Amino acid sequence: MTNDTLSTGPVTGLSTTSETATETGRMSVALSGLFAQWLRGLTINAHERLAIAHLWEHGSMTMSELGARIPLSRAAITALTDRLEALNYVVRTPDAHDRRRTVLSLTERPGTLIAPLSRSWNDSVEVFEQGFDADELRIIARWTTGLKDIAHKESATLRARRDEELPDLPTI
Repeated sequence: MTNDTLSTGPVTGLSTTSETATETGRMSVALSGLFAQWLRGLTINAHERLAIAHLWEHGSMTMSELGARIPLSRAAITALTDRLEALNYVVRTPDAHDRRRTVLSLTERPGTLIAPLSRSWNDSVEVFEQGFDADELRIIARWTTGLKDIAHKESATLRARRDEELPDLPTI
């Protein structure tokens, strides 16, 4: 991937969908980096960070549901869950509808550890938002919600593909 894949240069006035998509991609990269730094404070690996992020965004889920979102084997999801449980980041409870299944839920600990790291971000966003009127904020909220929904749909589509259906990578 080259820099041109995600960006076409500085923003001067977004006039096309592709320019808007480019800037949205840049924002996504910046936010991914920020979230990675927040989660780095939890002293966990990338897959464990991804599990925490999915549980934070989507709420409690079974280990199978989590495994469908993270490209790991069932055994690896179990080991990942064991580590997160030992750190008191998740708790396992029996599923109320099916006693054979276990539901994973976040504890308060990850949020408590991330809160001091994210305070500056939250303060900066509040100051930034003050420069927008209520109509602009509604448009921004509609835009970000729509992008989130599109991202989830595209992610689910890609998750459903078998590895052999993914594009071949060039050999180096």
